[in-house]
Amino acid sequence: MSLDPALVQRLATGLIERDRWSRARLLAHQSQALAHTLQHAAANSPYYRETIGPLIARQAPLDELPILTKGKLMAEFDHIVTDDRLRLGDIERHLASPQAADLLLSQYRACATGGTSGERAIIVYDQPAWEVAAASYIRFLRAAGVMAKTRFIGIGSPSPFHISNRMFTELREGRPATPRLSVTTPLPEIVATLNAFLPEALITYPSFIRRLVEEQAEGRLRIAPRLMGSVAETLQPDIRELVQLTWGIGVFNGFGTTETGTRGLECEHLTGIHLPEDLIVYEVVDEANRKVAPGATGSKILITSLTNKVLPLIRYELSDMVSLADGVCRCGRPYARIASIEGRREEVLELPARGGGHVKVHAGRLRSPLVRIPGIRQFQVAQHPFGLNIRISAREDAPRDEILASVRQEIRSALLQTGADVPDIRVQLVESIERVGTGAKEKLVTREA
Repeated sequence: MSLDPALVQRLATGLIERDRWSRARLLAHQSQALAHTLQHAAANSPYYRETIGPLIARQAPLDELPILTKGKLMAEFDHIVTDDRLRLGDIERHLASPQAADLLLSQYRACATGGTSGERAIIVYDQPAWEVAAASYIRFLRAAGVMAKTRFIGIGSPSPFHISNRMFTELREGRPATPRLSVTTPLPEIVATLNAFLPEALITYPSFIRRLVEEQAEGRLRIAPRLMGSVAETLQPDIRELVQLTWGIGVFNGFGTTETGTRGLECEHLTGIHLPEDLIVYEVVDEANRKVAPGATGSKILITSLTNKVLPLIRYELSDMVSLADGVCRCGRPYARIASIEGRREEVLELPARGGGHVKVHAGRLRSPLVRIPGIRQFQVAQHPFGLNIRISAREDAPRDEILASVRQEIRSALLQTGADVPDIRVQLVESIERVGTGAKEKLVTREA
């Protein structure tokens, strides 16, 4: 069951009006919505009644409330939800059934995180929260230039319970000619479909944008989009450069989570991802859960959803490592912006350091030099007890011996700059690197015993 497109458009119109709010008005709205959210959770959720009830009674500030991890969410799920008919076991069976895309108990939508962080979460949305999530997505698409009549297509997960699949399904309502594609659809079929549809705006994973660039360069893909958007994976500078060289356009970066449904997106200035602070409270913090200043990279994000009454998420921990931009955007919108996304905490490698001890290196530091080696299609870093195994997938016509030599040289050079001393570095050429989890994403880091 899909949403009513007319209703979602009306909600989107109301959200777009908030783009003209002052920063002070936005924060006043957020503060009031947060107070209502905390009171609702303490009154209707057995878990929150016990954990934050006394704190809410004395009006404790948000940063004094306990943090909710993904593991805690799953362990206490039946006590966190505010509808006692919802049980985690029943929801998991629903998601595993052919009816996974149908409403649960005739009123709730169930989704699951991709599990690429090593831990899977189950999320349920009530109807108003799902409607607002879709409307907010439309709001930020408008900011990027995607209008009601724009030929727009989203290519995400094939799974009916992943957020990219569900939200792209909602956005197809009112656009009956829009094809259904996923990142696991056979590439020749995707190319033929896009050539027939000729999208003006396309949103997909950065790893898949790379494949589309390759198809365009080979002459098989023949499209001329005026807008390109990135979701679900970390957008690297080389993808922006490839898109600029191929189509002469920029890439709108996005940030969103299955847990909140809604998503932020860059505006036409491409100077940071506008966050929907009217719907979510974001805290970018360090390892000790202290807020970091704009420009500094946090070790995690704590989110508090202000819309989903059936599953309150208060100071829910995400492992994304981001930095916030300082000041307001030139577009005048009042929202805070993500300036950069380094990746996830699970992608940090702890490696032997020169002179003893260990040094922490985000795997993105190793990926950056690899993307500039001609012929490389995919890459993955596997950490094992004695060192690193770099998996590479190359184009069929690429000089493989040269690629292997270049990869070894670039990895050793990158590690040298970080102060790491890794004695065993292996480079392995593979046919392809499979997409994993319900999101069908490319996983940057794996661990080997």
